[in-house]
Amino acid sequence: MIRNLSRLRTILTSEQFSKEVADAAQRKPGTTEQVCSDLITNEVTMGNLSMSQTEPCGVESQQTPAFDEIVSIVAPAMTGNFDAPVETTKPPLFPVRLERMQLPNQAAYVIKVDAAGRGTIRLAGGGSKQRDLSVQQRDTLRLLIARVIEEPVVPCTSTDHYRLDVATEPAISGPDCGFRERQPDFGALTVLLEDAFGL
Repeated sequence: MIRNLSRLRTILTSEQFSKEVADAAQRKPGTTEQVCSDLITNEVTMGNLSMSQTEPCGVESQQTPAFDEIVSIVAPAMTGNFDAPVETTKPPLFPVRLERMQLPNQAAYVIKVDAAGRGTIRLAGGGSKQRDLSVQQRDTLRLLIARVIEEPVVPCTSTDHYRLDVATEPAISGPDCGFRERQPDFGALTVLLEDAFGL
């Protein structure tokens, strides 16, 4: 894990990655012929450097060795698979509060997780449970929180099903539809916390 992190820092600050970002910015987006049902887009952002690649099946993409290696290093972690626990004091686990609204087809609850990974759920009707998140759950939650709060919370008018509060500085707070650009990550976060309490 330490070796991978060191390599990741090296690639992210390399001239090759900077060149690939510049080359990607110069290419005009063209029409991509969709030749399969699943298109995969990978995006890497570090500071003011950012690039993404969408890979349709059967179409050869530009050669981007640095970008490809970055994705290969972080891909397992994004699915919660680690060579070893990455539990450290950095990055911190921000305390979170996830509220599911009462709707006709779903019961309401409030889940709180503190900075040590101790979780509490308060169910509609007054019941409550406590759980300590596993190391893997805490590590995955760190990654998901970082992804969810990466974009600003935007105003929204659709029906709220969830509300998320993250105790960052400044605090991040908003309904699920407000995290519009991070819906897959928001969904994964809710599933992780619900699974932790057996919902």
